Amino acid sequence: MAATGDATGATADRVRIPLRDQLWLLMDRPDNLMYINSLLWFSRVPDWDAVTEAIGTRMVEPYPVFRRVPERRGRRWYWVDDPDFDLSNHLIYRRLPAPGGRAEAEAHVAEQMGVPLPGGRPLWRAEFIEGYHRDGAEEEGALLLFRVQHGIVDGVRLTRLVLDLCDHEDDVPPPSVGRDLSGRTTGVLGAVEAAGEAGAEVVKDSFGIARGLTGAALRFPETLSRLTRDVLAPGHALSRVPTRAVESLTEDISPTNLTANTYRSVFRLLFEPRSTGLPWSGKVHREKKVAWVSGLDLAAIKRVAKAHDSTVTPVMIAAVSKALTGYLDAHGDRRVSDINLMVPVSVGSGDDEAGELGNHITLVLMRLPLGIDDPGELLDAITTSMTRVRYSLEPHVTFATILTVAAAPGPVARAVIDLFANKTVGQLTSVPGPSGPVTLGGATVDGMLGWVPMSGDQALGICIFSYDGTVTVGIATDAELIPDPGEVAGRIEEQFEVFEGWAEDALPE
Repeated sequence: MAATGDATGATADRVRIPLRDQLWLLMDRPDNLMYINSLLWFSRVPDWDAVTEAIGTRMVEPYPVFRRVPERRGRRWYWVDDPDFDLSNHLIYRRLPAPGGRAEAEAHVAEQMGVPLPGGRPLWRAEFIEGYHRDGAEEEGALLLFRVQHGIVDGVRLTRLVLDLCDHEDDVPPPSVGRDLSGRTTGVLGAVEAAGEAGAEVVKDSFGIARGLTGAALRFPETLSRLTRDVLAPGHALSRVPTRAVESLTEDISPTNLTANTYRSVFRLLFEPRSTGLPWSGKVHREKKVAWVSGLDLAAIKRVAKAHDSTVTPVMIAAVSKALTGYLDAHGDRRVSDINLMVPVSVGSGDDEAGELGNHITLVLMRLPLGIDDPGELLDAITTSMTRVRYSLEPHVTFATILTVAAAPGPVARAVIDLFANKTVGQLTSVPGPSGPVTLGGATVDGMLGWVPMSGDQALGICIFSYDGTVTVGIATDAELIPDPGEVAGRIEEQFEVFEGWAEDALPE
């Protein structure tokens, strides 16, 4: 007797792939695989049998998508049960080459980033890697590398899944990540409805816009000077004039004005040209490189944030800005005033339906200022930029755009994806992890990172992860365009000493 399904064609052994997941599933490129790479490291080797059991019982059994393969039937895509599924096919055992230090670990992770997973099987893998000696330690430790195709799950939920494999010393869950765009934002109409609900704010915001533009008119010489400086800054082509003009003219409007910020964001999404030419601009390649800096003191970073009336994320982004400025000064023939980065934002409350994962993210375009030497001025610029995104409908607009693009024919979707991806130079994520240590397979997790994939001709991926009182920053790059990510990582570590509040005695009790 044939299995019966619902109106979507779903049956007990198959489920229709939502458009939001289908888009990521079909975005693999030979030179930029759409895989999320999540890494844990340990100072001693975990009990791999216990780790295997945790993966089987806490990840594979509760979430059928890890036992399914994508299959096209007619015009629709489905997750279909793999009749030959065997957990052991997805668990790989390796040893790092001697001496098994940071360099060998980074080289292995980078190599795997360019290797596609075998076809015909569920699109994920976990690598148990021994022979790792952290910081030259005599005792042997290990790495655990998860590689998951983005169509299965987004980075925020994969991080939560990996942490769910671990045992926690307390019952306090990791901080929630992302922004809940409301339960109604489940499709294009939902996103439009959410935007419509903001209509009541328009009248109030209009007064703020009027005041801001009036102020700009009264200070016209200053405004014109700023506009000229912004437009003519190094690295700004003539094609950037429209977006820079809009941004400059709206600087006098409150950063919490939702209407102005939304107009500003949408205008930039539509008219921002291809990213500025940089030493790392060009056609990307399959080979990648990675590096990371770990052990940054979270308490000290919080002191810096307090000294500047800011939060941890802007402080970390400011360090990234100063590091990239130094890198460009050392390797480029000119200094640019900013770059664009794509930032994923979670759009759900975190409560997944039973047995379902998928992608519940949107993307925002972040303009990262470069070349600002004064840390206070730099932090103010970054904080204001983040505030404008927070008080805008940009996440709603891009979420609706993602769903619309997902419904378009393949070639059209690919062209639109490249159009938006190439407005930026790469991806940036910042994820808060547990405040205390966690263990897996009887071994304490020393650190954790997760790189989201790059798209189009993006050549730079930056991930920031806090865990157990420390912060780690990971850099992933195109091996030919940015061959030395370790230099970028090292420059990030060097920046904090110039920030007010970094020293332990910098702030009064």
